Amino acid sequence: MNDAELSSLLAGCAARCPYPGAWQEGPLTERAVDGVRYVLVAVDPEVSALGVRREDGSLWCLPEGGEPQLVNSGVEAFVAFTRAYEKAAAEADAYDGPGAGPDEGLDGNEAVDLAERDADELTEALLERFAELDAEAVADENAFWCVAAEELGYGMSV
Repeated sequence: MNDAELSSLLAGCAARCPYPGAWQEGPLTERAVDGVRYVLVAVDPEVSALGVRREDGSLWCLPEGGEPQLVNSGVEAFVAFTRAYEKAAAEADAYDGPGAGPDEGLDGNEAVDLAERDADELTEALLERFAELDAEAVADENAFWCVAAEELGYGMSV
């Protein structure tokens, strides 16, 4: 996969992906980690980078001084994940919280419990969607997308 193909596939992902780094433009640079070469598509200086293995198209988080961590098994899966994440983020942003409509009149504890339940449901639905798209990417609860889904839910229940 050359830089132009990779850039074309990833076009628009920067706005949808919860990665804080800067998305790179061609020509893309490469980094070797433990003898494996990655083309860097996003970089958060001195923290981490997102890199693609050209030979199989898998996308990895490359923490500075740490072991590479799988983000997605392919660039196409990554694009699908960013779209699913964007949709869930829009739902979270539109969430008015408990106490409106049929929930009107809840006391503080009931409202918090309901908000946490709603947040958990959004997180679980997103993780299920991720598992349908690329189960390997969410096999570890500390994986990039698992953490992103949890943080999205936390934002709803605060």
